[in-house]
Amino acid sequence: MPIKKKTLPRNDEDLKLREAQELFQAIFHNTLAAIIVTDQNEIIVSWNPFAEKLLQMTPQDLFNQPLANLYPPNQWRKLTALRKKGSLMNEEIRVYRKDGSLLQVSLSFSTMKNSQGRVVGKLFMMHDITDRKRFEDDLFKAKVLAEKANQAKSLFLANMSHEVRTPLNTIMGLLDLTLETSLNEEQKENLNVAQDAAKNLLTILNDILDFSRIEAGKVLFEKIDFDLHRMMQSLSKGLRVIAHQKDLKLVLNMDADVPQFLKGDPMRLRQVLTNLIGNAIKFTAQGEITIKIQVQSQTDNDIVLLFSVSDQGIGIPRDQQKKIFDIFTQADESTTRRFGGTGLGLAIAKQLVEMMNGEIQLESQEGKGSTFSFTAQFEKSLAVVKKDLALSAWHPVEVGQFSGDLKNLRILLAEDNIVNQKMMVKILQKEGCQVMAVDNGQDLLKQFEQGLFDVILMDVHMPILDGLEATIKIRHNEKTTGTRIPIIALTARAMDEDKGQCFKAGVDGYVSKPINRHILFETIKSLVERKNHES
Repeated sequence: MPIKKKTLPRNDEDLKLREAQELFQAIFHNTLAAIIVTDQNEIIVSWNPFAEKLLQMTPQDLFNQPLANLYPPNQWRKLTALRKKGSLMNEEIRVYRKDGSLLQVSLSFSTMKNSQGRVVGKLFMMHDITDRKRFEDDLFKAKVLAEKANQAKSLFLANMSHEVRTPLNTIMGLLDLTLETSLNEEQKENLNVAQDAAKNLLTILNDILDFSRIEAGKVLFEKIDFDLHRMMQSLSKGLRVIAHQKDLKLVLNMDADVPQFLKGDPMRLRQVLTNLIGNAIKFTAQGEITIKIQVQSQTDNDIVLLFSVSDQGIGIPRDQQKKIFDIFTQADESTTRRFGGTGLGLAIAKQLVEMMNGEIQLESQEGKGSTFSFTAQFEKSLAVVKKDLALSAWHPVEVGQFSGDLKNLRILLAEDNIVNQKMMVKILQKEGCQVMAVDNGQDLLKQFEQGLFDVILMDVHMPILDGLEATIKIRHNEKTTGTRIPIIALTARAMDEDKGQCFKAGVDGYVSKPINRHILFETIKSLVERKNHES
């Protein structure tokens, strides 16, 4: 026998229906959302009290009115188009209040059908999001203003860099040249003091620019193959000269299992090490400074190296060690007065290390010395040993006497600052170069068409035709000749984006002002050798 379906008595069904209706009415009248019900033709037939409150309307304003009257024409067209797709959930739209003002709401819509599936009405639910949208708009405006302020700051820093570096280039270049002439001891001592002051000023300028770039999130990390062993030898050789001036010994210890070739950003690694070793030299009066490199961990593809720089200097008090990596911080005010500096160096180093997926730490005992150590992650390089591997990615610091031979190189120099131009000509002629100098990109193109040159030294910012435009024109013309002349950008703008623009235009090398002549000579020599090797 088939099982009969159990049915509730009639009075029980009525009770359940009444309870459901009461529950609906309670929700309908007490919810903090505006609910409007229309017939199938979208004429308003019912609404809850909150709808009157939200729209500031009376029953006479709502009853039997077309729903379209509540919306601006453009918003109604938007709503009509969206409803054709079916139900609607949390669509942001504007609706009129009685006084004609607009309210921002989140709208949901559903269709009501009878038991035969015929549409008998529509239900619209609105939540007031005016305050939220106002907050979001204010937040967006604040973001735009902050970005504009940040762009203005970056532009100011770039301009400041250019304006300071241009005269500083002249000062440091002429000091360098003058120190190689016949001088008595007093003159030489005075000029050495002036040269040190100029170098300190450049360091301060670089620190401010570096920190600003990091703060603005504009520091870009390269991933290129480089020779770690060669980089460390060059770095230690240059800094050994500075250490020797204070009768300090600089020792480099690299474990045998540290790979020679890595993939990463050698310039940023070099920057961190230069800062830490430079500090060790600055704060050590006598004794030894030791640089140590070890493998901390590795996988098939990556390797983490541990770098440490130990000195026998003044040390750092325990209560100062936690904040030593904060910006504008040194151990105490007397340190600043005695040794100088911005207090930015270690803050920059810390952030660069973190960008290399590493950590930086300090162990120090006051009066006995300090050890700064940091980890950095690199990819393992598949590069074979090459003489010129990644040399273009980093530049040596001062390395004593330049060993390269630039005699009889034909150099076309573009420099609009006449004082800097004369200084550069003297520096290059002293190395035996033949130099033709111009002060704008247009004259450079004319001279380039008329003569044969081995290298172009291109100032970036010049009148009539700037260095980047001149470079682009040269590279375009070379497509028909099949030749390529090395072009080295010389610029007082030292931001990362400036460097990127130079290489995008087609330069082969980049040297920032103030010009370090040893870096310039090394760059010229490496590019000429590469050109000769390729041809």
